[in-house]
Amino acid sequence: MTGVEKYLKEVKSYATSFVTFGDGAKGEIKGIGRLIDHGLPKLENVLLVKGLTANLISISQLCDQGMKVNFTKNECLVSNNEGDILMRGVRSKDNCYLWIPLEEGNVSTCLLTKNEEVKLWHQKLGHLNLKSMKRVISEEAVRGLPSLQIQEGNICGECQIGKQTKVSHQKLQHLSTSRVLELLHMDLMGPIQVESLGGKKYVLVIVDDFSRYTWVNFIREMITVVS
Repeated sequence: MTGVEKYLKEVKSYATSFVTFGDGAKGEIKGIGRLIDHGLPKLENVLLVKGLTANLISISQLCDQGMKVNFTKNECLVSNNEGDILMRGVRSKDNCYLWIPLEEGNVSTCLLTKNEEVKLWHQKLGHLNLKSMKRVISEEAVRGLPSLQIQEGNICGECQIGKQTKVSHQKLQHLSTSRVLELLHMDLMGPIQVESLGGKKYVLVIVDDFSRYTWVNFIREMITVVS
C-alpha cells in the first residue's frame, strides 16, 4: 500500500473501498496499480490508499506470490525459489524493517512520518524553515527527500535561540558620568578573516562615556591570561 499516486502506473479501480489498519482506523482505497521502476521494488497489485503516510509491504502477499521471506536480527531478505535475493530490508531503531535498493545508485524512499525525522531533515537542510521545507517537498527540489508530514507550529530550539534579539538599553536623557575617563566602553572584535595590510586581525574600540571620545586600536594577536 502507498499513499503517493505518482509511485504507481496503470492504476485501476478496486472493488473494496476501504482498508482497515491495526489500530482500527480506515483508509479509502483510490485504486490499485503497479509500482514504477525508478528506485522502487518491483511489486504488483499495490493499493493506493488516501491519507496513508507510510509505504507498507504485505509479507503474506509476498508469500502468496511464491517468495520466501527470512527475518533476522538486523535485516529481512526476500528471495525466489532459485535463491535469488529480490528485496532486502534493514531493521531500524523503531523495530521496523525498511526496504533498501539492491543496486547501488538507486534512491530508497520511506514515507515514515515522525517528528524526529522532520527535525533531522530540518538540520540536514541547514535549519531551513518549515514553510520552505514543505515547498521543497511539494516541488521535489531535493532528490531523496521523503514526503514528510510537516506541521509549521513546531519550533526548533536551536533556531529559537539563534533568532533571539537582545533588548536595547533605553536612551538616557542625561549623562551618568561627571568627568572624562570615569567610564569607558570597550569592545574587542576579531579575529577577522581577512588581515589588514599590517597583518592585524583584531580591532579594539574604546569610547569615553562623558566626552564620547573614541580610540580605535588594531591588534596583531590576542593573548589570553588565565589566572
